[in-house]
Amino acid sequence: MSKLRELVSKGVRLIVAEAPEAEDGGTPSASQTERDIPAEAFADPAPKEVVASAVPADVADFGAVYQEAGIELPLHGYGIDKVAEMLTSKRLATMGREVKAAAVLAALEAASVPIRDVLKDAVVRDQALDAFEAAKNQEVKDLRQQAETRIAAIKDEIDAFLREKNAEIESLKKASEGAQKALLDLQVRKRDEEQRLHDLVSHFIEGGDNPITTQAAAKPPAGSAKPDPA
Repeated sequence: MSKLRELVSKGVRLIVAEAPEAEDGGTPSASQTERDIPAEAFADPAPKEVVASAVPADVADFGAVYQEAGIELPLHGYGIDKVAEMLTSKRLATMGREVKAAAVLAALEAASVPIRDVLKDAVVRDQALDAFEAAKNQEVKDLRQQAETRIAAIKDEIDAFLREKNAEIESLKKASEGAQKALLDLQVRKRDEEQRLHDLVSHFIEGGDNPITTQAAAKPPAGSAKPDPA
């Protein structure tokens, strides 16, 4: 609960030192003598509840917040903003606080505007601001929860992707290593087979005319002379 709402919940007492007398010397009017305003005077319905506000949190003008809450000026047109204009007018700028308050109260009296209406306007605006803050606070909580849930899901997706790709890498490595091993085995078996064929054919062909090449025969003998270049 804001300080203003806490105060009005107990009732308020105006700070004007003395209530002005009626101009005709008679009994002052109700608005002139109203110094103590009970809490019941501010018990009007609160502004429209805003669970999810469409107004952005960084709004520069709270007028949009008040409009969303359905706050309207009293029929006489005097709200807290109007009083703010009166208090900051050039005529009252150099006056003390109580003098300003007395002057504004006199102006409101002349316009038949009860000060409690002005204070009510301030209270409902304060309630609208509290509701707006609460809505934005919940919005941030919801957004944070959504973000955390999505982040966790993305991390799971990344972990699953990495597991899949690591498994693929291992599979490719094993396939490459298996192919290399198979090639080495083939080369050994090929040499053995070629040697077997060579030995068989050598029974019928003498010397170096054996058409079966072996790995040893394919390489020139160590230390052999290289042919002269042409």
